[in-house]
Amino acid sequence: MQVVRWGRSAYANIQKFIQFQLTVNVAALVINVVAAVSSGDVPLNAVQLLWVNLIMDTLGALALATEPPTDHLMDRTPVGRREPLITNIMWRNLMIQAIYQVTVLLILNFKGTSILHLKHLPPDRATTMKNTLIFNAFVLCQVHIKVLP
Repeated sequence: MQVVRWGRSAYANIQKFIQFQLTVNVAALVINVVAAVSSGDVPLNAVQLLWVNLIMDTLGALALATEPPTDHLMDRTPVGRREPLITNIMWRNLMIQAIYQVTVLLILNFKGTSILHLKHLPPDRATTMKNTLIFNAFVLCQVHIKVLP
């Protein structure tokens, strides 16, 4: 019985990790593509994306390895071999989180200079400050996902 509990826990943790990683990557891809197509400039550069992936992979792996099995996992029905790893509920959650993040980050990208009152600064400095805020908001959005169940 203990083996089944640990097996179900591992399966649930893998699903959570995949959902988290897909959300991070979908949001990053959409924000950079939309910003690049519309303005020719990307708010999240390659180093920032690598940094986010490094941190989020580490946090995800720690959560995957350290979350103990719970008794409610035994109330679930067994998952068949042919069942998809990513369920419809996971897709729904992924899309809601990605849309939320993309909306917040696009607002900051296109209106950030006026929201932060940076128009008096030289354009290069204003863009750097705006992109720094976008990066920090992106990271905080990921932490928000990781903290909430």
